[in-house]
Amino acid sequence: MRLLIIGGVAAGTSAASKARRNNEKAEIVLYEKGPDISYASCDTPYFIGGLIKDIETLTPRGVDFFKKRYNVDVKICHEVEAIDLKTRSLTIRNLETDETFTDHYDKLIISTGARSVVPPIPGAGQDHVFSLRTIQDTLKIDSFIKNNKPQTAAIIGSGSIGMELAENLSRLGLDIHVIEMAPQINPALDPDMSVHIEKHLNDHGVQT
Repeated sequence: MRLLIIGGVAAGTSAASKARRNNEKAEIVLYEKGPDISYASCDTPYFIGGLIKDIETLTPRGVDFFKKRYNVDVKICHEVEAIDLKTRSLTIRNLETDETFTDHYDKLIISTGARSVVPPIPGAGQDHVFSLRTIQDTLKIDSFIKNNKPQTAAIIGSGSIGMELAENLSRLGLDIHVIEMAPQINPALDPDMSVHIEKHLNDHGVQT
């Protein structure tokens, strides 16, 4: 049995390791578009804030780990461009060489995860505007802060990552403004809980 997995962040790598435990003889290949695998986005603000010193702490399980521990072939920087359900095949592009090739599967898992939603507002594409989802996003923000020493930051969105980013940028001494479309901070919470988070932010100089 040949299992192909599209996506290698949290769920994809978990699926690969679980599949190996269930079937020791299966061929398992995981394709990931980016250069990093098996990381949790919720930790990234703490690298930006300096509490996590080494970026590799966020990616402790790399390509070699999955090959040695689970006999899973992980292909980073490979983008799946098409799925042919009739032939059970994928069209894949190696983003480093621009080579395109086909791979066939008996079983397929699609685990591409989520991506940041950037609102269609003027200026959103400028160099000093970032989204935070991946390790590479984290490195870009960290590099910008270290090289440009900004004094203020606007954070659009007050979910968990937005709140953690506000905490860590405030720790760095930036003047923080949190902008939220919903009528309350962290809209996933009940209003009577959210109000305490907003008060805590305001007490620490974060404007909402």
